[in-house]
Amino acid sequence: MAIRYWDDLAEGERLDCQPVIFTLEEIMAFAKQYDPQTFHIDEQAAAASRFGGIIASSLQTLSACTRVIVDAQGEMAILSGLHIEQVQLPNPVRPDDVITLEACWTDLRRSNSKPDRGMATTRFTAVNQHGETVMVSGFRYMIACRQTSN
Repeated sequence: MAIRYWDDLAEGERLDCQPVIFTLEEIMAFAKQYDPQTFHIDEQAAAASRFGGIIASSLQTLSACTRVIVDAQGEMAILSGLHIEQVQLPNPVRPDDVITLEACWTDLRRSNSKPDRGMATTRFTAVNQHGETVMVSGFRYMIACRQTSN
C-alpha cells in the first residue's frame, strides 16, 4: 500500500476500524500491570463495587482504540502525535464486550509557517454490542505533505 500524506485526506473521510473484543483474562492482565484497581482485577470486590463486576481500565480501552485506528490509517506519513482530545467514558467496558469504532478524519489544516506539513484529527466514538457508547475521543496528528516540484 502506498504511503498517504496530509494532501490525500478528505474532511469527514471514514476509517475502516476492526472490532475489538475484551476478554476477562486480558482485562485483568492489563490492569494488574498498569491499573491495579480492585474493580479491574478482583472479581469479588468488583461485584461489590458500583460497577457490579469487572470492568476494563479506561487506559486499556484507549490503547485498544488507538491500535485499531492506527491499523485503519494504513501507511500514513505521520510526523508526530500532537495531543489526545478529552476522553469521555459514558459506560464501562466489560468482559466479552465487542467494541466497534466509528472514526473519521477531521479538522484538516495545512501549516502556514511550515507548508511541508499539515494537521489532522481522527475523532472516534467506541460503541459496544448493545449500542452503548463506551468512549469518545480523538487524536491530533502532524502529517507530512506531498513534496511539490517547482
